[in-house]
Amino acid sequence: METKKIKFIAVFICFHLVANAQIGVVTDLQKLHAKIDSCSANLSRSRGPVIGVSAYQHGEGGSSVPGTYINAVIKAGGIPVVIPVTDNVWVVSHILNEVDGLVLVGGEDVNPSFYKEQPAAELEKVDSIRDVYDLTLIKLATDRKLPILGICRGEQIINVAFGGTLYQDLPTQNSSTVQHRQTLPREVGTHNVSVVSGSELARILGPGNFMVNTFHHQAIKDLAPGFTVTAQADDGVVEGIESLKKLNILAVQWHPEGLVNGGDTVMLNIFKDLVHRATTYKKQERK
Repeated sequence: METKKIKFIAVFICFHLVANAQIGVVTDLQKLHAKIDSCSANLSRSRGPVIGVSAYQHGEGGSSVPGTYINAVIKAGGIPVVIPVTDNVWVVSHILNEVDGLVLVGGEDVNPSFYKEQPAAELEKVDSIRDVYDLTLIKLATDRKLPILGICRGEQIINVAFGGTLYQDLPTQNSSTVQHRQTLPREVGTHNVSVVSGSELARILGPGNFMVNTFHHQAIKDLAPGFTVTAQADDGVVEGIESLKKLNILAVQWHPEGLVNGGDTVMLNIFKDLVHRATTYKKQERK
């Protein structure tokens, strides 16, 4: 009789623990649903502009974007949407119909065939599919007058898209006195850039000098027609460009998203400017 009583108590305790665990799961799920419902109720009133973010090729047919780009767009008030790497123009075109702005992220070297040069011995990895994808994004975005922000490779391929050229390898093709490939984390600035007074970039960041991070061995050589230089390193390497007003393009050679990840509120202004331009686009072009 005593043994049966002990077994009954043990079963009761197990049932009680399982029931409490299930209740806890339900409670957590209910909290999650309540949070989702609350956000959904405010969507129509508070939706920021949708910002398309270009991607890297990842694996076989996959696409990926470092989280620092995504987080910087969110911190600036935008809604990031990753655009998968594809050579399907129809798909890319339909996605761009739904966004209000575009970020072109960093990545591999640009194939010099797109600016009528033969590959230098120091040329590093290229991705021809991604080159076509990025150039397609630029063409479709400018056709739609979408505001664009180019970062690192993004600046370089914007220059190529509009007829400019690149140094395929700074150390061998330009007598640079600045280390343009740092070993420190992306959150740390390692060299100075001078921002041109009166430029849009100066309006965004303020005029003067800024310490930025640097992870490139290619850079703008011949500037594309219709663009102007807005920032330079101490060795003269182009670190920022912007287009004529009608194109609505701004680009930098450094990685502001990395600095934003380290808490840099000044560099966050670059993303806030894109979100502002995208908000204006949404109001004016989507009437």
